[in-house]
Amino acid sequence: MNDTMIESILSHAPSPAAPPELLKLLQAGIALPSAKPATARAREWQNPLRRWFPALGFSVFLLSCAVMIAVQANWSSNLKRQNETLRAATADLPQLREKHAAFENAQAQRDELARVRKDNEDLHKLQTEVAQLRGLPGEIQRLQDENRRLSESLSAKPVTAGGASFFDDAQAEAERIQCVNNLKQLGLALHVWAGDNGEKYSTSLVAMSNELSTVKILICPSDKARQAYTSLSFAQFQDNMTSYQFIAQPDDQQFPECITAYCPIHHNYLMADGSVQQFNPGKYREVKRDGRLYVEHINP
Repeated sequence: MNDTMIESILSHAPSPAAPPELLKLLQAGIALPSAKPATARAREWQNPLRRWFPALGFSVFLLSCAVMIAVQANWSSNLKRQNETLRAATADLPQLREKHAAFENAQAQRDELARVRKDNEDLHKLQTEVAQLRGLPGEIQRLQDENRRLSESLSAKPVTAGGASFFDDAQAEAERIQCVNNLKQLGLALHVWAGDNGEKYSTSLVAMSNELSTVKILICPSDKARQAYTSLSFAQFQDNMTSYQFIAQPDDQQFPECITAYCPIHHNYLMADGSVQQFNPGKYREVKRDGRLYVEHINP
């Protein structure tokens, strides 16, 4: 029996009738899904993002990654530019070092030149002071010789009836000589002070205290009323305590014949050039010209 015969037999076979209750049984076995309530359908329409949330989260993640990549790329670009700038600066570093060394050398040379100039100025000042001081030993020696001559003359002559007057005259002469010496030291102090202050004379004796050895120089030995001031220090001394009329002006060096100080007791005059002269008030007089005091001969 072949397939053709089997198919022929099956096609002529009677069709069995279905049981009458089969349709009901099949329909009863079918379970259809129940319809969703209206509230659930409304909630789904109210929250549509719930279905798109995974896609949105992934998109945000991708966007964050893109932003991070862009930031890193910007940082990398900035670092590259800085690196190139540093390389360019490093390429000029030897030249900058040479320039810096040249600048330091020039600065050192300028400082050395300023020091040499200052030393040269100090040397000129010292030379001026030395030139002024060179004449002082000779004057001191002359005064010492004169004092020695007076002492020898006093010891050689016997005391006579007029001996008291002789000793008074000798004492007065010694005081006059000491007054001259005081004025000479005052003149030297004036010149030294001017050398340190722009070649200008001081108008205050107290201001020149560093150039004056002692207050005793400013008191005439014949001024008995001011002898008590000789024991004072320059911190206690005042300009009006001196025996001498101190009338120096800052630019008196330009007028060497004018008077800078004088003793009213002995008529000893300190001139602007540093010399000390004694004038007889019967033959000479004081005159004032252009605000300065001079001494001129009285014509008969």
